[in-house]
Amino acid sequence: MSNNDTPSSPGAMSVEAFAKWASIGRTKAWDEIRLGRLRAVKAGARTLVKFDDAQSWLASLQAARQTSRPMRPAA
Repeated sequence: MSNNDTPSSPGAMSVEAFAKWASIGRTKAWDEIRLGRLRAVKAGARTLVKFDDAQSWLASLQAARQTSRPMRPAA
């Protein structure tokens, strides 16, 4: 898999590929790693995001959005 490819099956991807997969910028992806919200692993000089960790990160965003929605008053 090259740096610009997005995964089609479970495995790992570069931070750049993750950012493309998640439709976010590379800076945001690195911020998520730095803040500990996205797990990344080192493979030699490369930093990789496992596909399972990418899916967990996405699920945590969706869960946060659902819990942060304001309650609407009953009509």
